[in-house]
Amino acid sequence: MNCKMKFRITVIACGTALLIAAAVVVAIRERQPALPMPEASVSQTPAEVRVKAVERKTETVDHEVVEASAAVAIVCGADSATAYRYEARNDALRSIARRRDLAKDDVAALMAYLRRADDAMRVERVAALKNDVMNLLRRQEPMVEGLAETLMAMIEGNIGPGRAGVPSPAAVVDGTATLPARSRDTDGDGTPSLPGNTIHPPVVIDYCIQHLGAMVNELDDERRARVRGVLVKAAREKTKPYAGTALYSLAEDKRATAAEEGVLKRLTLALCKPCAHNGARIAAIQLAGQRGYVEVLPVLRETLSGEKRDAVLDTVCIGSIGLLGNADDIALIERFKGDARRSAAVEAAIKRIKGREEVGVFRQGFSSDNENQH
Repeated sequence: MNCKMKFRITVIACGTALLIAAAVVVAIRERQPALPMPEASVSQTPAEVRVKAVERKTETVDHEVVEASAAVAIVCGADSATAYRYEARNDALRSIARRRDLAKDDVAALMAYLRRADDAMRVERVAALKNDVMNLLRRQEPMVEGLAETLMAMIEGNIGPGRAGVPSPAAVVDGTATLPARSRDTDGDGTPSLPGNTIHPPVVIDYCIQHLGAMVNELDDERRARVRGVLVKAAREKTKPYAGTALYSLAEDKRATAAEEGVLKRLTLALCKPCAHNGARIAAIQLAGQRGYVEVLPVLRETLSGEKRDAVLDTVCIGSIGLLGNADDIALIERFKGDARRSAAVEAAIKRIKGREEVGVFRQGFSSDNENQH
């Protein structure tokens, strides 16, 4: 056997030995029992971690409550580092502005903040912040108990410390507070005017009135009647800017009776007179036009005929004359046609008057034709 042949035999023998060894190993493994899967994996994928975090609902809710409570504390000025900073407090409020499920303690803290008259910030910023707090509280589900009572108490000035007959904050919140009338009846119908010592500034009172108007149709009959009583008293404050706002809030009441509509009309006509606060008067004149109170026309004509000019007041007078007046009023309002600030209102008013006159002529002619046929 030559050398080449010996080498081939050696290679074949080695290969055969390796195949036999591999077969033996496989046979041994097949005879061994399968190892059990580990009970818990040593590491988790990011997906597994996220699923488990979502499942821990209690922890997630607790985290949200903590965040909301921290934001509420900043909003209310409880954080000394941000108490003077409107931007920080406003940002905190915006972070929870869409929440409808604030914790009870957070709601109570916000209600207490509304009642407080003291604040480190300027009045206009406090008013803006409190308006947004009112929006947040009105957004809660279910409705916040005692919110309407709190707003009424803020208007009436009955929540200041150390006053006799003042309901406690807890009584205001739970709705058991009574709001005593402490000033004399000025109109002879049993409804007194607002007390003069209201502790909140007029701009905050204005927001309270607006929110009561937005809530009035959601309240039961008893609370609705109480809200209307406060709004009527506010509308009688002729020298205050929020008197006109009270008229619009009363006008929001969809359950108003004929008698209550009569009260609204009388209040509106009273505020249209020159003795009223200019802002309230403007609101009243605008509402008179919208509601069709033609009794206001003499006041409107007198105002536009006078020497004293106010662009906004003139504009609303012209607008209401357009809604209520007749062809005889066109010459009066055409005097303002060349004024850039009033010209648009003049054109719109004349168009409305002429439109009504044409309809009136058409109806008159139609009636005459029918009579002739008969």
